[in-house]
Amino acid sequence: MASGGFVRGNHSVGINAFHLEWCPKYRFDVLGGDLLRQVLRESILKTAADYGMQVLATEISLDHIHLFVNLPPTLSVSFTLQLFKGRSSRDIFRECPSFRKLYRKGHFWSRGSFYRSVSNVGADTVYRYITEHRSKELGETVESARKEAEQLSLLSFV
Repeated sequence: MASGGFVRGNHSVGINAFHLEWCPKYRFDVLGGDLLRQVLRESILKTAADYGMQVLATEISLDHIHLFVNLPPTLSVSFTLQLFKGRSSRDIFRECPSFRKLYRKGHFWSRGSFYRSVSNVGADTVYRYITEHRSKELGETVESARKEAEQLSLLSFV
């Protein structure tokens, strides 16, 4: 995907890349520690490997995570976010038990998230392709109907 290639499945071909973003509960600036960053990176990479995802880029800020990931066609964005947030939360509480005092109910991540579909083609290009494709089809259909009508009228004289 990094080179703009398509992902091929058994019955499908496409680009399924997303920019994902999520943050800790209460938006605390807690993601700065080296141990925590290492735990997060390992957790993200392990989750991606287990589910056939390809991580293209990761950035861990003090209060949120950016992830650029290519998903297999069988995974939805919401399920993918659930996987990343769930496993990383469990790993954080296991490796850094002091966070249990800060997050007493066991929820490290906030409920919300951000996602955006990413491709090498913009929305305006897709819109133009769809609208022009339809008009091209209609133009060809009208033209072929005219040719058929001309041929039928010529055959009636024979």
